[in-house]
Amino acid sequence: MPNGASNDIVIDALRPDRAEALRYLRLPAGAKPPAELTDRLDAAEAELLAAAVPRFVWRRFAIDRTPEGVLLRDTAVNLPGADIAALLADSPGCLLLAATLGQTADDLIRRTETADISRALLLDALASAAVENLCDQLQAALARHFAAEKLFLTRRFSPGYGDLPLALQRPLCQLLDAGRIIGLTVSRSDLLLPRKSVTAVIGLAPRPPRHADYAGDKCAACPSQSFCPYSQSGGCNK
Repeated sequence: MPNGASNDIVIDALRPDRAEALRYLRLPAGAKPPAELTDRLDAAEAELLAAAVPRFVWRRFAIDRTPEGVLLRDTAVNLPGADIAALLADSPGCLLLAATLGQTADDLIRRTETADISRALLLDALASAAVENLCDQLQAALARHFAAEKLFLTRRFSPGYGDLPLALQRPLCQLLDAGRIIGLTVSRSDLLLPRKSVTAVIGLAPRPPRHADYAGDKCAACPSQSFCPYSQSGGCNK
Protein backbone atom coordinates (compact mmCIF):
# COMPACT_ATOMS: atom_id res chain seq x y z
CA MET A 1 0.00 0.00 0.00
CA PRO A 2 1.25 3.55 -0.63
CA ASN A 3 3.21 4.84 2.34
CA GLY A 4 2.14 1.65 4.01
CA ALA A 5 3.22 -0.68 6.73
CA SER A 6 6.71 -2.09 6.84
CA ASN A 7 7.23 -5.83 7.01
CA ASP A 8 9.55 -5.40 9.99
CA ILE A 9 6.74 -4.36 12.36
CA VAL A 10 6.34 -7.36 14.65
CA ILE A 11 3.98 -7.61 17.61
CA ASP A 12 4.69 -9.97 20.49
CA ALA A 13 2.06 -11.95 22.38
CA LEU A 14 -0.56 -9.68 23.91
CA ARG A 15 -0.05 -8.74 27.54
CA PRO A 16 -3.18 -6.97 28.80
CA ASP A 17 -2.32 -4.71 31.73
CA ARG A 18 -4.11 -6.23 34.72
CA ALA A 19 -4.28 -2.93 36.60
CA GLU A 20 -5.88 -1.32 33.56
CA ALA A 21 -8.43 -4.13 33.33
CA LEU A 22 -9.30 -3.65 37.00
CA ARG A 23 -9.92 0.03 36.36
CA TYR A 24 -12.28 -0.86 33.53
CA LEU A 25 -14.08 -2.96 36.15
CA ARG A 26 -14.25 0.23 38.29
CA LEU A 27 -12.06 -1.08 41.11
CA PRO A 28 -10.34 1.76 42.99
CA ALA A 29 -6.76 2.45 41.97
CA GLY A 30 -4.31 0.48 44.08
CA ALA A 31 -6.97 -1.85 45.44
CA LYS A 32 -5.85 -5.45 45.66
CA PRO A 33 -8.45 -7.77 44.15
CA PRO A 34 -9.51 -10.79 46.22
CA ALA A 35 -7.88 -14.10 45.35
CA GLU A 36 -11.10 -15.44 43.87
CA LEU A 37 -11.32 -12.51 41.43
CA THR A 38 -7.66 -12.90 40.49
CA ASP A 39 -8.23 -16.58 39.70
CA ARG A 40 -11.28 -15.72 37.58
CA LEU A 41 -9.33 -13.02 35.74
CA ASP A 42 -6.49 -15.45 35.04
CA ALA A 43 -8.91 -17.96 33.53
CA ALA A 44 -10.75 -15.29 31.53
CA GLU A 45 -7.50 -13.85 30.20
CA ALA A 46 -6.33 -17.23 28.97
CA GLU A 47 -9.68 -17.77 27.23
CA LEU A 48 -9.62 -14.30 25.65
CA LEU A 49 -6.06 -14.56 24.36
CA ALA A 50 -6.84 -17.93 22.82
CA ALA A 51 -9.77 -16.35 20.96
CA ALA A 52 -8.18 -13.06 19.91
CA VAL A 53 -6.68 -12.64 16.44
CA PRO A 54 -4.76 -9.34 16.71
CA ARG A 55 -4.27 -7.48 13.45
CA PHE A 56 -3.22 -3.95 12.53
CA VAL A 57 -2.58 -1.60 9.63
CA TRP A 58 -0.96 1.83 9.38
CA ARG A 59 -0.16 4.51 6.84
CA ARG A 60 1.98 7.62 6.76
CA PHE A 61 0.71 10.99 5.52
CA ALA A 62 2.13 14.46 5.04
CA ILE A 63 -0.21 17.12 6.43
CA ASP A 64 -1.28 20.64 5.52
CA ARG A 65 -2.87 23.15 7.85
CA THR A 66 -6.05 24.82 6.59
CA PRO A 67 -8.69 27.08 8.15
CA GLU A 68 -10.80 23.95 8.62
CA GLY A 69 -8.13 21.98 10.49
CA VAL A 70 -5.37 19.54 9.55
CA LEU A 71 -5.65 18.12 6.04
CA LEU A 72 -4.13 14.75 5.17
CA ARG A 73 -2.27 15.62 1.99
CA ASP A 74 -3.52 14.08 -1.26
CA THR A 75 -6.80 13.10 0.41
CA ALA A 76 -10.12 14.81 1.12
CA VAL A 77 -9.89 13.98 4.84
CA ASN A 78 -9.64 16.93 7.19
CA LEU A 79 -8.99 16.52 10.93
CA PRO A 80 -10.90 19.33 12.66
CA GLY A 81 -10.58 20.71 16.16
CA ALA A 82 -8.13 22.38 18.50
CA ASP A 83 -6.98 19.14 20.16
CA ILE A 84 -5.64 17.44 17.05
CA ALA A 85 -4.12 20.75 15.87
CA ALA A 86 -2.23 20.99 19.17
CA LEU A 87 -1.09 17.37 18.96
CA LEU A 88 0.30 17.89 15.45
CA ALA A 89 1.61 21.45 15.98
CA ASP A 90 5.26 20.39 15.54
CA SER A 91 4.61 17.59 13.06
CA PRO A 92 5.03 17.85 9.28
CA GLY A 93 3.41 14.44 8.97
CA CYS A 94 1.40 11.86 10.83
CA LEU A 95 0.53 8.20 10.99
CA LEU A 96 -2.92 6.67 10.89
CA LEU A 97 -3.32 3.29 12.49
CA ALA A 98 -6.04 0.78 13.14
CA ALA A 99 -5.82 -2.29 15.35
CA THR A 100 -8.28 -4.98 16.35
CA LEU A 101 -8.58 -8.16 18.40
CA GLY A 102 -10.78 -9.59 15.66
CA GLN A 103 -14.34 -10.82 15.45
CA THR A 104 -13.59 -14.00 17.41
CA ALA A 105 -12.87 -11.98 20.56
CA ASP A 106 -16.17 -10.11 20.16
CA ASP A 107 -18.00 -13.38 19.58
CA LEU A 108 -16.55 -14.87 22.77
CA ILE A 109 -17.75 -11.93 24.85
CA ARG A 110 -21.20 -11.98 23.22
CA ARG A 111 -21.67 -15.72 23.79
CA THR A 112 -20.58 -15.42 27.38
CA GLU A 113 -23.06 -12.60 28.06
CA THR A 114 -25.96 -15.01 27.58
CA ALA A 115 -24.56 -17.58 30.00
CA ASP A 116 -22.52 -15.71 32.63
CA ILE A 117 -22.73 -11.93 32.63
CA SER A 118 -20.12 -11.50 35.37
CA ARG A 119 -17.58 -13.53 33.37
CA ALA A 120 -18.49 -11.53 30.27
CA LEU A 121 -17.65 -8.32 32.15
CA LEU A 122 -14.22 -9.72 33.00
CA LEU A 123 -13.63 -10.70 29.37
CA ASP A 124 -14.76 -7.27 28.18
CA ALA A 125 -12.40 -5.43 30.56
CA LEU A 126 -9.48 -7.68 29.66
CA ALA A 127 -10.21 -7.23 25.95
CA SER A 128 -10.14 -3.44 26.33
CA ALA A 129 -6.76 -3.71 28.07
CA ALA A 130 -5.54 -6.17 25.42
CA VAL A 131 -6.32 -3.90 22.46
CA GLU A 132 -4.55 -1.04 24.25
CA ASN A 133 -1.53 -3.30 24.70
CA LEU A 134 -1.66 -4.11 20.98
CA CYS A 135 -1.63 -0.38 20.20
CA ASP A 136 1.19 0.24 22.69
CA GLN A 137 3.32 -2.48 21.11
CA LEU A 138 2.58 -1.20 17.61
CA GLN A 139 3.46 2.36 18.57
CA ALA A 140 6.70 1.26 20.23
CA ALA A 141 7.64 -0.65 17.08
CA LEU A 142 6.79 2.35 14.90
CA ALA A 143 8.88 4.60 17.16
CA ARG A 144 11.87 2.32 16.55
CA HIS A 145 11.12 2.21 12.83
CA PHE A 146 11.01 6.00 12.41
CA ALA A 147 14.01 6.60 14.66
CA ALA A 148 16.08 5.78 11.57
CA GLU A 149 14.69 9.00 10.05
CA LYS A 150 15.32 10.90 13.29
CA LEU A 151 11.58 11.32 13.76
CA PHE A 152 9.68 11.10 17.04
CA LEU A 153 6.13 9.93 17.66
CA THR A 154 3.56 11.88 19.64
CA ARG A 155 0.99 10.14 21.75
CA ARG A 156 -1.90 8.67 19.79
CA PHE A 157 -5.26 10.41 19.54
CA SER A 158 -8.49 8.69 18.48
CA PRO A 159 -11.74 9.93 16.98
CA GLY A 160 -14.14 10.67 19.81
CA TYR A 161 -11.39 12.07 22.06
CA GLY A 162 -11.75 15.74 22.92
CA ASP A 163 -13.11 17.67 19.94
CA LEU A 164 -12.01 15.18 17.27
CA PRO A 165 -15.33 13.88 15.86
CA LEU A 166 -16.25 10.21 16.13
CA ALA A 167 -17.57 10.51 12.57
CA LEU A 168 -13.95 10.37 11.37
CA GLN A 169 -13.88 6.62 12.05
CA ARG A 170 -15.29 5.84 8.62
CA PRO A 171 -12.98 7.98 6.44
CA LEU A 172 -9.93 6.91 8.44
CA CYS A 173 -10.82 3.24 8.00
CA GLN A 174 -11.38 3.86 4.28
CA LEU A 175 -7.95 5.48 3.93
CA LEU A 176 -6.39 2.50 5.67
CA ASP A 177 -8.43 -0.01 3.63
CA ALA A 178 -9.06 -1.50 7.07
CA GLY A 179 -12.08 -3.54 6.00
CA ARG A 180 -10.11 -5.54 3.47
CA ILE A 181 -6.81 -5.72 5.35
CA ILE A 182 -7.89 -6.40 8.96
CA GLY A 183 -11.66 -6.90 8.74
CA LEU A 184 -12.47 -3.61 10.51
CA THR A 185 -15.69 -1.81 9.57
CA VAL A 186 -17.76 1.07 10.97
CA SER A 187 -21.40 0.97 12.06
CA ARG A 188 -24.04 3.55 11.11
CA SER A 189 -23.47 5.14 14.52
CA ASP A 190 -19.71 5.45 13.81
CA LEU A 191 -18.70 2.63 16.15
CA LEU A 192 -15.93 0.24 15.16
CA LEU A 193 -16.78 -3.37 14.37
CA PRO A 194 -15.35 -5.59 15.83
CA ARG A 195 -15.89 -3.57 19.01
CA LYS A 196 -12.47 -4.29 20.50
CA SER A 197 -10.69 -2.16 17.94
CA VAL A 198 -8.96 1.22 17.84
CA THR A 199 -8.17 3.84 15.23
CA ALA A 200 -5.76 6.64 16.00
CA VAL A 201 -3.67 9.52 14.68
CA ILE A 202 -0.02 9.89 15.74
CA GLY A 203 2.19 12.85 14.92
CA LEU A 204 5.66 12.46 13.36
CA ALA A 205 7.85 15.24 14.71
CA PRO A 206 11.52 16.20 14.26
CA ARG A 207 11.99 16.56 18.03
CA PRO A 208 10.61 14.78 21.10
CA PRO A 209 7.04 15.90 21.86
CA ARG A 210 6.60 18.47 24.61
CA HIS A 211 3.56 16.75 26.08
CA ALA A 212 3.20 13.33 27.71
CA ASP A 213 3.72 10.65 25.08
CA TYR A 214 2.37 7.11 24.80
CA ALA A 215 5.12 5.74 27.04
CA GLY A 216 4.51 8.29 29.77
CA ASP A 217 1.39 9.49 31.58
CA LYS A 218 -1.48 8.71 29.24
CA CYS A 219 -3.89 10.85 31.25
CA ALA A 220 -1.79 14.00 31.61
CA ALA A 221 -2.58 15.44 28.19
CA CYS A 222 -5.97 13.81 27.61
CA PRO A 223 -8.77 16.35 27.01
CA SER A 224 -11.26 13.99 28.67
CA GLN A 225 -9.33 13.82 31.93
CA SER A 226 -11.71 16.03 33.91
CA PHE A 227 -14.70 13.74 33.39
CA CYS A 228 -13.16 10.34 32.64
CA PRO A 229 -14.12 7.76 35.29
CA TYR A 230 -10.88 5.82 34.72
CA SER A 231 -8.75 8.90 35.27
CA GLN A 232 -10.72 9.73 38.41
CA SER A 233 -10.10 6.21 39.73
CA GLY A 234 -6.35 6.52 39.34
CA GLY A 235 -5.45 7.11 35.70
CA CYS A 236 -4.74 4.92 32.74
CA ASN A 237 -1.21 3.78 33.45
CA LYS A 238 -0.38 4.19 37.10
